[in-house]
Amino acid sequence: MQTLTNSEVKMFSVQSEDKCWNAALIAGSRSKKDAQLRKGVYQRVFSRYEGMKKDLKAFSGYSEIPLLSNQYFNATMASYVRSFAGLLSIERDMDQPTALLWYMDLLGVTDNRKVLPNVGQENLAGINARFSTSQAFTVSQTEYSISTNKKLIPGSIELTFVHAADPSNPIVIKDDLKGNLLAPSGVLDAVATTEVNYQTGLITFKVGAGFTIAAGDSFSIIGFEDVAGSPEFGTLAGHGNNRFKTDMENVIVTSEPDMLVSESNLMTIAAMQKAVGANPQDVAGAKLVELYTKLINAKLVAELKANQVGNSYDIDATSYIAKFLDFQSRLDAFQAELINVDTELAKKSVKGVTATAYVVGEGMGNWFRKLVATGNFTDNPGSSYINDLLGYYKGIPVLRHTDVGTNEGYAIHKTADGQLAPLMRGIFLPLTNTPTVGSYNNPSQIANGVFYQEAHRCIVPELVQKFTINE
Repeated sequence: MQTLTNSEVKMFSVQSEDKCWNAALIAGSRSKKDAQLRKGVYQRVFSRYEGMKKDLKAFSGYSEIPLLSNQYFNATMASYVRSFAGLLSIERDMDQPTALLWYMDLLGVTDNRKVLPNVGQENLAGINARFSTSQAFTVSQTEYSISTNKKLIPGSIELTFVHAADPSNPIVIKDDLKGNLLAPSGVLDAVATTEVNYQTGLITFKVGAGFTIAAGDSFSIIGFEDVAGSPEFGTLAGHGNNRFKTDMENVIVTSEPDMLVSESNLMTIAAMQKAVGANPQDVAGAKLVELYTKLINAKLVAELKANQVGNSYDIDATSYIAKFLDFQSRLDAFQAELINVDTELAKKSVKGVTATAYVVGEGMGNWFRKLVATGNFTDNPGSSYINDLLGYYKGIPVLRHTDVGTNEGYAIHKTADGQLAPLMRGIFLPLTNTPTVGSYNNPSQIANGVFYQEAHRCIVPELVQKFTINE
Protein backbone atom coordinates (compact mmCIF):
# COMPACT_ATOMS: atom_id res chain seq x y z
CA MET A 1 0.00 0.00 0.00
CA GLN A 2 1.23 3.48 -0.75
CA THR A 3 1.70 5.88 2.14
CA LEU A 4 -0.61 8.84 2.21
CA THR A 5 0.48 12.09 0.62
CA ASN A 6 -1.26 15.36 0.06
CA SER A 7 -1.78 14.95 -3.67
CA GLU A 8 -3.18 12.35 -6.03
CA VAL A 9 -0.54 13.43 -8.57
CA LYS A 10 2.23 12.78 -6.05
CA MET A 11 0.70 9.41 -5.16
CA PHE A 12 0.57 8.48 -8.82
CA SER A 13 4.17 9.59 -9.34
CA VAL A 14 5.31 7.29 -6.53
CA GLN A 15 3.20 4.34 -7.68
CA SER A 16 4.19 4.70 -11.33
CA GLU A 17 7.84 4.14 -10.39
CA ASP A 18 7.04 0.76 -8.85
CA LYS A 19 8.72 -2.00 -10.88
CA CYS A 20 5.92 -4.53 -10.41
CA TRP A 21 3.25 -2.03 -11.45
CA ASN A 22 5.24 -1.05 -14.54
CA ALA A 23 5.81 -4.68 -15.47
CA ALA A 24 2.07 -5.32 -15.24
CA LEU A 25 1.36 -2.20 -17.31
CA ILE A 26 3.70 -3.31 -20.11
CA ALA A 27 2.34 -6.88 -20.03
CA GLY A 28 -1.19 -5.56 -20.46
CA SER A 29 -0.28 -3.17 -23.30
CA ARG A 30 0.32 -3.59 -27.01
CA SER A 31 3.91 -2.31 -26.75
CA LYS A 32 6.19 -0.24 -24.54
CA LYS A 33 5.13 2.85 -26.48
CA ASP A 34 1.50 2.00 -25.81
CA ALA A 35 2.31 1.51 -22.11
CA GLN A 36 3.89 4.98 -21.91
CA LEU A 37 0.85 6.46 -23.63
CA ARG A 38 -1.47 4.80 -21.11
CA LYS A 39 0.64 6.00 -18.19
CA GLY A 40 0.35 9.56 -19.48
CA VAL A 41 -3.43 9.21 -19.67
CA TYR A 42 -3.63 8.04 -16.04
CA GLN A 43 -1.42 10.92 -14.89
CA ARG A 44 -3.76 13.42 -16.56
CA VAL A 45 -6.81 11.71 -15.03
CA PHE A 46 -5.48 12.20 -11.51
CA SER A 47 -4.25 15.72 -12.29
CA ARG A 48 -7.68 16.80 -13.50
CA TYR A 49 -9.39 15.09 -10.60
CA GLU A 50 -7.21 16.96 -8.13
CA GLY A 51 -8.15 20.27 -9.73
CA MET A 52 -11.82 19.32 -9.65
CA LYS A 53 -11.58 18.34 -5.98
CA LYS A 54 -10.39 21.83 -5.05
CA ASP A 55 -13.50 23.32 -6.62
CA LEU A 56 -16.00 20.75 -5.43
CA LYS A 57 -15.48 20.29 -1.72
CA ALA A 58 -18.17 17.61 -1.57
CA PHE A 59 -15.65 15.16 -3.02
CA SER A 60 -13.71 13.58 -0.19
CA GLY A 61 -10.70 12.72 -2.33
CA TYR A 62 -8.18 9.94 -1.79
CA SER A 63 -6.29 11.49 1.08
CA GLU A 64 -8.86 13.32 3.16
CA ILE A 65 -10.15 10.28 5.06
CA PRO A 66 -7.07 8.39 6.31
CA LEU A 67 -9.00 5.24 7.29
CA LEU A 68 -10.47 4.59 3.84
CA SER A 69 -8.87 6.76 1.21
CA ASN A 70 -5.80 4.79 0.22
CA GLN A 71 -7.67 1.65 -0.81
CA TYR A 72 -9.46 3.52 -3.60
CA PHE A 73 -6.26 4.86 -5.07
CA ASN A 74 -4.66 1.42 -4.98
CA ALA A 75 -7.80 -0.15 -6.44
CA THR A 76 -7.73 2.31 -9.32
CA MET A 77 -4.03 1.82 -10.02
CA ALA A 78 -4.24 -1.97 -9.86
CA SER A 79 -7.33 -2.24 -12.05
CA TYR A 80 -5.72 -0.05 -14.72
CA VAL A 81 -3.04 -2.67 -15.35
CA ARG A 82 -5.07 -5.83 -14.63
CA SER A 83 -8.11 -5.23 -16.85
CA PHE A 84 -8.54 -6.12 -20.53
CA ALA A 85 -8.55 -2.41 -21.45
CA GLY A 86 -4.91 -2.17 -22.49
CA LEU A 87 -5.27 -4.98 -25.02
CA LEU A 88 -8.70 -4.17 -26.47
CA SER A 89 -9.02 -0.39 -26.33
CA ILE A 90 -7.35 2.95 -26.55
CA GLU A 91 -7.61 4.80 -23.24
CA ARG A 92 -8.14 8.52 -23.07
CA ASP A 93 -8.73 10.97 -20.24
CA MET A 94 -11.92 13.00 -20.56
CA ASP A 95 -12.11 16.59 -19.37
CA GLN A 96 -15.89 16.61 -19.95
CA PRO A 97 -18.55 13.90 -19.42
CA THR A 98 -19.09 13.87 -23.21
CA ALA A 99 -16.13 13.94 -25.56
CA LEU A 100 -15.49 13.91 -29.29
CA LEU A 101 -12.93 11.54 -30.77
CA TRP A 102 -11.70 13.00 -34.05
CA TYR A 103 -10.36 11.21 -37.11
CA MET A 104 -9.85 12.06 -40.77
CA ASP A 105 -10.71 10.32 -44.04
CA LEU A 106 -9.23 11.13 -47.45
CA LEU A 107 -11.97 11.89 -50.01
CA GLY A 108 -12.00 12.42 -53.76
CA VAL A 109 -12.73 16.00 -54.80
CA THR A 110 -15.12 15.16 -57.64
CA ASP A 111 -17.44 12.64 -55.98
CA ASN A 112 -16.63 12.69 -52.24
CA ARG A 113 -15.80 8.99 -52.40
CA LYS A 114 -13.72 7.63 -49.52
CA VAL A 115 -10.34 6.98 -51.10
CA LEU A 116 -8.42 6.25 -47.89
CA PRO A 117 -10.75 5.90 -44.91
CA ASN A 118 -9.16 5.94 -41.49
CA VAL A 119 -10.01 2.26 -41.28
CA GLY A 120 -11.78 0.12 -43.85
CA GLN A 121 -11.81 -0.70 -47.52
CA GLU A 122 -9.84 1.63 -49.78
CA ASN A 123 -11.04 2.92 -53.15
CA LEU A 124 -8.07 3.42 -55.45
CA ALA A 125 -9.95 3.07 -58.74
CA GLY A 126 -9.06 5.60 -61.42
CA ILE A 127 -6.29 7.30 -59.46
CA ASN A 128 -3.32 5.97 -61.42
CA ALA A 129 -2.37 8.13 -64.41
CA ARG A 130 -2.02 4.92 -66.40
CA PHE A 131 -5.43 3.50 -67.31
CA SER A 132 -6.71 0.59 -69.35
CA THR A 133 -10.07 -0.53 -70.68
CA SER A 134 -11.22 -3.46 -72.75
CA GLN A 135 -14.34 -4.32 -74.71
CA ALA A 136 -15.64 -7.14 -76.91
CA PHE A 137 -16.18 -6.46 -80.60
CA THR A 138 -19.72 -6.70 -81.91
CA VAL A 139 -20.01 -8.83 -85.03
CA SER A 140 -21.06 -6.70 -88.06
CA GLN A 141 -20.17 -3.45 -86.24
CA THR A 142 -16.97 -1.78 -87.47
CA GLU A 143 -17.17 1.79 -86.12
CA TYR A 144 -16.33 2.45 -82.47
CA SER A 145 -16.08 5.56 -80.31
CA ILE A 146 -14.53 5.19 -76.84
CA SER A 147 -14.78 8.04 -74.34
CA THR A 148 -12.13 7.89 -71.61
CA ASN A 149 -13.16 11.22 -70.02
CA LYS A 150 -9.47 11.93 -69.52
CA LYS A 151 -7.05 14.43 -71.00
CA LEU A 152 -4.51 12.19 -72.70
CA ILE A 153 -0.75 12.40 -73.16
CA PRO A 154 0.15 12.27 -76.87
CA GLY A 155 2.11 9.13 -77.78
CA SER A 156 0.79 7.12 -74.83
CA ILE A 157 -2.18 5.44 -76.53
CA GLU A 158 -1.93 1.77 -77.40
CA LEU A 159 -4.86 -0.03 -79.00
CA THR A 160 -4.75 -3.85 -79.26
CA PHE A 161 -6.99 -6.08 -81.41
CA VAL A 162 -7.23 -9.76 -80.42
CA HIS A 163 -8.81 -12.64 -82.35
CA ALA A 164 -10.46 -15.14 -80.01
CA ALA A 165 -9.24 -17.93 -82.31
CA ASP A 166 -5.64 -16.71 -82.17
CA PRO A 167 -5.05 -14.80 -78.90
CA SER A 168 -1.26 -15.25 -79.06
CA ASN A 169 -0.97 -12.92 -82.06
CA PRO A 170 -2.49 -9.57 -81.05
CA ILE A 171 -2.40 -6.56 -83.39
CA VAL A 172 -0.94 -3.46 -81.73
CA ILE A 173 -1.94 0.05 -82.87
CA LYS A 174 -0.38 3.27 -81.52
CA ASP A 175 -0.95 7.01 -81.88
CA ASP A 176 1.53 9.24 -83.68
CA LEU A 177 1.58 12.21 -81.23
CA LYS A 178 -0.71 14.12 -83.63
CA GLY A 179 -4.00 12.34 -82.98
CA ASN A 180 -3.69 9.67 -85.70
CA LEU A 181 -3.69 5.92 -85.08
CA LEU A 182 -0.97 3.94 -86.86
CA ALA A 183 -1.90 0.34 -87.66
CA PRO A 184 -0.74 -2.43 -89.99
CA SER A 185 -2.14 -2.09 -93.50
CA GLY A 186 -5.85 -2.79 -93.76
CA VAL A 187 -6.52 -3.20 -90.03
CA LEU A 188 -8.12 0.26 -89.80
CA ASP A 189 -10.27 1.87 -92.49
CA ALA A 190 -8.08 4.54 -94.07
CA VAL A 191 -11.04 6.58 -95.34
CA ALA A 192 -13.14 6.76 -92.17
CA THR A 193 -12.41 9.05 -89.22
CA THR A 194 -9.76 7.45 -87.05
CA GLU A 195 -8.33 9.74 -84.42
CA VAL A 196 -7.47 10.45 -80.81
CA ASN A 197 -8.73 13.69 -79.26
CA TYR A 198 -6.14 14.32 -76.55
CA GLN A 199 -8.16 17.14 -74.98
CA THR A 200 -11.47 15.31 -74.50
CA GLY A 201 -10.13 11.77 -74.32
CA LEU A 202 -12.33 10.53 -77.18
CA ILE A 203 -10.88 7.72 -79.30
CA THR A 204 -12.67 6.85 -82.58
CA PHE A 205 -11.77 4.23 -85.16
CA LYS A 206 -13.25 2.00 -87.85
CA VAL A 207 -12.12 -1.56 -88.37
CA GLY A 208 -10.83 -2.22 -91.88
CA ALA A 209 -11.00 -5.21 -94.16
CA GLY A 210 -7.68 -6.50 -92.87
CA PHE A 211 -9.28 -7.54 -89.57
CA THR A 212 -12.43 -9.63 -89.91
CA ILE A 213 -14.47 -9.47 -86.70
CA ALA A 214 -15.63 -12.83 -85.37
CA ALA A 215 -17.51 -13.85 -82.24
CA GLY A 216 -15.35 -13.48 -79.14
CA ASP A 217 -12.90 -11.00 -80.66
CA SER A 218 -11.99 -8.02 -78.46
CA PHE A 219 -9.91 -4.88 -78.19
CA SER A 220 -8.18 -3.08 -75.33
CA ILE A 221 -6.87 0.45 -74.84
CA ILE A 222 -3.95 1.51 -72.67
CA GLY A 223 -2.99 5.14 -72.15
CA PHE A 224 -1.82 7.80 -69.71
CA GLU A 225 -3.81 10.71 -68.35
CA ASP A 226 -2.16 14.11 -68.56
CA VAL A 227 -2.38 14.84 -64.84
CA ALA A 228 0.25 17.59 -65.12
CA GLY A 229 -1.94 19.55 -67.52
CA SER A 230 0.68 20.49 -70.11
CA PRO A 231 -0.29 23.96 -71.48
CA GLU A 232 0.45 23.08 -75.09
CA PHE A 233 -2.31 20.49 -75.05
CA GLY A 234 -4.97 22.70 -73.48
CA THR A 235 -6.42 22.76 -70.00
CA LEU A 236 -8.02 19.96 -68.03
CA ALA A 237 -11.57 19.21 -69.13
CA GLY A 238 -12.58 18.65 -65.51
CA HIS A 239 -11.29 17.62 -62.12
CA GLY A 240 -9.39 14.37 -62.22
CA ASN A 241 -9.53 11.44 -59.82
CA ASN A 242 -6.09 12.37 -58.54
CA ARG A 243 -7.40 15.34 -56.53
CA PHE A 244 -8.16 14.76 -52.86
CA LYS A 245 -9.28 16.49 -49.70
CA THR A 246 -9.44 15.54 -46.04
CA ASP A 247 -12.71 15.16 -44.20
CA MET A 248 -12.73 15.43 -40.42
CA GLU A 249 -15.21 13.16 -38.67
CA ASN A 250 -15.88 12.48 -35.01
CA VAL A 251 -17.27 9.84 -32.71
CA ILE A 252 -19.31 11.07 -29.74
CA VAL A 253 -18.31 9.29 -26.54
CA THR A 254 -20.49 9.74 -23.47
CA SER A 255 -19.32 8.61 -20.03
CA GLU A 256 -21.69 6.88 -17.63
CA PRO A 257 -21.63 7.34 -13.84
CA ASP A 258 -21.68 4.24 -11.68
CA MET A 259 -21.54 3.69 -7.92
CA LEU A 260 -20.70 0.88 -5.50
CA VAL A 261 -21.99 1.05 -1.90
CA SER A 262 -20.33 -0.74 1.02
CA GLU A 263 -22.16 -1.34 4.30
CA SER A 264 -20.22 -2.33 7.41
CA ASN A 265 -20.81 -3.20 11.05
CA LEU A 266 -18.34 -1.65 13.49
CA MET A 267 -18.63 -4.58 15.92
CA THR A 268 -17.85 -7.06 13.16
CA ILE A 269 -14.85 -5.01 12.06
CA ALA A 270 -13.53 -4.84 15.64
CA ALA A 271 -14.11 -8.57 16.18
CA MET A 272 -12.34 -9.45 12.95
CA GLN A 273 -9.40 -7.26 13.86
CA LYS A 274 -9.03 -8.84 17.29
CA ALA A 275 -9.78 -12.46 16.40
CA VAL A 276 -7.72 -13.02 13.27
CA GLY A 277 -5.62 -9.90 13.07
CA ALA A 278 -6.95 -9.10 9.60
CA ASN A 279 -7.12 -5.51 8.53
CA PRO A 280 -10.64 -4.84 7.18
CA GLN A 281 -9.20 -2.05 5.06
CA ASP A 282 -6.90 -4.48 3.24
CA VAL A 283 -9.75 -6.94 2.66
CA ALA A 284 -12.03 -4.21 1.34
CA GLY A 285 -9.27 -2.92 -0.95
CA ALA A 286 -8.62 -6.37 -2.45
CA LYS A 287 -12.31 -6.97 -3.04
CA LEU A 288 -12.67 -3.53 -4.56
CA VAL A 289 -9.86 -4.19 -7.07
CA GLU A 290 -11.52 -7.48 -8.01
CA LEU A 291 -14.99 -5.99 -8.44
CA TYR A 292 -13.86 -2.90 -10.33
CA THR A 293 -11.70 -4.93 -12.71
CA LYS A 294 -14.52 -7.39 -13.40
CA LEU A 295 -16.92 -4.56 -14.18
CA ILE A 296 -14.48 -2.96 -16.64
CA ASN A 297 -13.88 -6.27 -18.42
CA ALA A 298 -17.59 -7.06 -18.62
CA LYS A 299 -18.37 -3.65 -20.15
CA LEU A 300 -15.60 -3.98 -22.74
CA VAL A 301 -16.68 -7.48 -23.78
CA ALA A 302 -20.34 -6.44 -24.00
CA GLU A 303 -19.41 -3.52 -26.28
CA LEU A 304 -17.28 -5.83 -28.40
CA LYS A 305 -20.11 -8.31 -28.91
CA ALA A 306 -22.78 -5.70 -29.59
CA ASN A 307 -20.87 -3.99 -32.39
CA GLN A 308 -19.47 -6.91 -34.41
CA VAL A 309 -19.79 -6.18 -38.14
CA GLY A 310 -19.41 -8.47 -41.14
CA ASN A 311 -19.64 -12.23 -41.36
CA SER A 312 -18.33 -14.61 -38.75
CA TYR A 313 -15.62 -17.06 -39.83
CA ASP A 314 -16.69 -20.63 -39.08
CA ILE A 315 -14.14 -23.31 -38.24
CA ASP A 316 -15.56 -26.76 -38.98
CA ALA A 317 -13.58 -28.89 -36.55
CA THR A 318 -15.83 -31.89 -37.12
CA SER A 319 -14.36 -32.38 -40.60
CA TYR A 320 -10.74 -32.67 -39.53
CA ILE A 321 -11.60 -34.51 -36.33
CA ALA A 322 -13.10 -37.18 -38.58
CA LYS A 323 -10.28 -36.94 -41.12
CA PHE A 324 -7.28 -36.97 -38.78
CA LEU A 325 -6.94 -39.76 -36.25
CA ASP A 326 -3.90 -38.26 -34.53
CA PHE A 327 -4.25 -35.38 -32.09
CA GLN A 328 -1.31 -33.37 -33.49
CA SER A 329 -2.84 -33.09 -36.97
CA ARG A 330 -6.09 -31.78 -35.51
CA LEU A 331 -4.22 -29.06 -33.64
CA ASP A 332 -2.24 -28.17 -36.77
CA ALA A 333 -5.53 -27.82 -38.69
CA PHE A 334 -6.89 -25.48 -36.00
CA GLN A 335 -3.78 -23.29 -36.23
CA ALA A 336 -4.16 -23.16 -40.01
CA GLU A 337 -7.72 -21.90 -39.54
CA LEU A 338 -6.42 -19.07 -37.35
CA ILE A 339 -4.40 -17.85 -40.35
CA ASN A 340 -7.68 -17.64 -42.28
CA VAL A 341 -9.17 -15.62 -39.41
CA ASP A 342 -6.26 -13.16 -39.75
CA THR A 343 -6.97 -12.88 -43.47
CA GLU A 344 -10.66 -12.10 -42.87
CA LEU A 345 -9.64 -9.44 -40.34
CA ALA A 346 -7.20 -7.92 -42.84
CA LYS A 347 -9.80 -7.84 -45.63
CA LYS A 348 -12.26 -6.04 -43.39
CA SER A 349 -9.97 -3.49 -41.77
CA VAL A 350 -7.10 -3.17 -44.30
CA LYS A 351 -4.85 -1.89 -41.48
CA GLY A 352 -5.29 -4.73 -38.99
CA VAL A 353 -3.57 -7.55 -40.84
CA THR A 354 -3.02 -9.85 -37.86
CA ALA A 355 -4.69 -10.40 -34.52
CA THR A 356 -2.96 -8.81 -31.53
CA ALA A 357 -5.36 -10.36 -28.98
CA TYR A 358 -8.08 -12.97 -28.84
CA VAL A 359 -11.19 -12.84 -26.64
CA VAL A 360 -12.67 -16.33 -26.40
CA GLY A 361 -15.36 -18.36 -24.69
CA GLU A 362 -14.72 -21.48 -22.63
CA GLY A 363 -14.82 -24.02 -25.48
CA MET A 364 -12.67 -21.93 -27.80
CA GLY A 365 -10.28 -21.32 -24.93
CA ASN A 366 -9.85 -25.07 -24.54
CA TRP A 367 -8.71 -25.33 -28.17
CA PHE A 368 -6.08 -22.67 -27.55
CA ARG A 369 -4.86 -24.35 -24.36
CA LYS A 370 -4.50 -27.67 -26.19
CA LEU A 371 -1.92 -25.96 -28.42
CA VAL A 372 0.53 -26.36 -25.53
CA ALA A 373 1.24 -29.74 -27.14
CA THR A 374 2.54 -27.95 -30.26
CA GLY A 375 4.74 -25.55 -28.30
CA ASN A 376 2.81 -22.54 -29.58
CA PHE A 377 0.76 -21.77 -26.46
CA THR A 378 1.98 -20.71 -23.04
CA ASP A 379 -0.36 -20.81 -20.04
CA ASN A 380 -0.63 -17.82 -17.73
CA PRO A 381 0.46 -19.17 -14.33
CA GLY A 382 -0.81 -16.06 -12.57
CA SER A 383 -4.42 -16.53 -13.65
CA SER A 384 -6.72 -16.81 -10.62
CA TYR A 385 -10.14 -16.21 -12.15
CA ILE A 386 -12.03 -17.69 -15.10
CA ASN A 387 -12.41 -14.31 -16.83
CA ASP A 388 -8.74 -13.54 -17.13
CA LEU A 389 -5.68 -13.75 -19.34
CA LEU A 390 -5.64 -17.43 -20.30
CA GLY A 391 -2.18 -17.40 -21.84
CA TYR A 392 -0.31 -16.53 -25.03
CA TYR A 393 -0.63 -18.08 -28.49
CA LYS A 394 2.62 -17.35 -30.34
CA GLY A 395 3.01 -14.34 -28.04
CA ILE A 396 -0.54 -13.08 -28.67
CA PRO A 397 -2.67 -12.69 -25.50
CA VAL A 398 -5.72 -14.96 -25.27
CA LEU A 399 -8.40 -13.57 -22.93
CA ARG A 400 -11.21 -15.81 -21.70
CA HIS A 401 -14.59 -14.42 -20.66
CA THR A 402 -17.80 -16.28 -19.83
CA ASP A 403 -19.93 -13.58 -21.50
CA VAL A 404 -18.58 -14.81 -24.84
CA GLY A 405 -20.35 -17.86 -26.31
CA THR A 406 -18.49 -21.04 -25.41
CA ASN A 407 -17.46 -21.87 -28.99
CA GLU A 408 -16.95 -18.27 -30.07
CA GLY A 409 -13.96 -15.99 -30.29
CA TYR A 410 -13.03 -12.49 -31.41
CA ALA A 411 -9.74 -11.65 -33.11
CA ILE A 412 -8.73 -8.10 -32.16
CA HIS A 413 -6.18 -5.75 -33.71
CA LYS A 414 -4.70 -2.82 -31.80
CA THR A 415 -1.92 -0.81 -33.42
CA ALA A 416 1.52 -0.98 -31.82
CA ASP A 417 1.58 2.77 -31.14
CA GLY A 418 -1.62 2.50 -29.08
CA GLN A 419 -3.44 5.04 -31.25
CA LEU A 420 -6.07 2.75 -32.79
CA ALA A 421 -8.15 -0.11 -31.41
CA PRO A 422 -11.72 -1.40 -31.77
CA LEU A 423 -12.78 0.02 -28.39
CA MET A 424 -12.24 3.25 -26.52
CA ARG A 425 -12.18 3.59 -22.75
CA GLY A 426 -12.64 7.17 -21.68
CA ILE A 427 -11.91 7.97 -18.01
CA PHE A 428 -13.71 11.01 -16.63
CA LEU A 429 -13.57 10.18 -12.91
CA PRO A 430 -11.47 7.43 -11.27
CA LEU A 431 -12.75 5.57 -8.22
CA THR A 432 -13.83 8.32 -5.85
CA ASN A 433 -14.85 7.63 -2.25
CA THR A 434 -17.74 9.29 -0.44
CA PRO A 435 -17.76 10.22 3.25
CA THR A 436 -18.70 7.49 5.72
CA VAL A 437 -22.17 7.90 7.21
CA GLY A 438 -23.80 6.17 10.18
CA SER A 439 -27.30 4.89 10.71
CA TYR A 440 -29.53 6.64 13.26
CA ASN A 441 -31.48 3.41 13.69
CA ASN A 442 -28.36 1.36 14.43
CA PRO A 443 -25.27 3.36 15.46
CA SER A 444 -23.00 0.34 14.92
CA GLN A 445 -23.72 0.33 11.21
CA ILE A 446 -21.85 2.53 8.76
CA ALA A 447 -21.97 2.89 5.01
CA ASN A 448 -19.79 4.49 2.41
CA GLY A 449 -19.66 4.36 -1.34
CA VAL A 450 -17.39 4.78 -4.30
CA PHE A 451 -18.34 6.15 -7.66
CA TYR A 452 -16.59 6.41 -10.97
CA GLN A 453 -17.49 7.72 -14.39
CA GLU A 454 -16.15 6.13 -17.56
CA ALA A 455 -17.07 5.55 -21.18
CA HIS A 456 -16.71 2.23 -22.98
CA ARG A 457 -17.45 2.63 -26.68
CA CYS A 458 -16.77 0.63 -29.83
CA ILE A 459 -15.20 3.10 -32.27
CA VAL A 460 -13.66 0.87 -34.99
CA PRO A 461 -15.65 -2.37 -35.35
CA GLU A 462 -13.65 -3.21 -38.50
CA LEU A 463 -10.72 -4.14 -36.23
CA VAL A 464 -12.68 -7.13 -34.87
CA GLN A 465 -13.25 -10.49 -36.57
CA LYS A 466 -15.60 -12.97 -34.96
CA PHE A 467 -14.93 -16.67 -35.43
CA THR A 468 -16.68 -19.84 -34.22
CA ILE A 469 -15.83 -23.52 -34.06
CA ASN A 470 -18.07 -26.55 -34.59
CA GLU A 471 -16.94 -29.72 -32.90
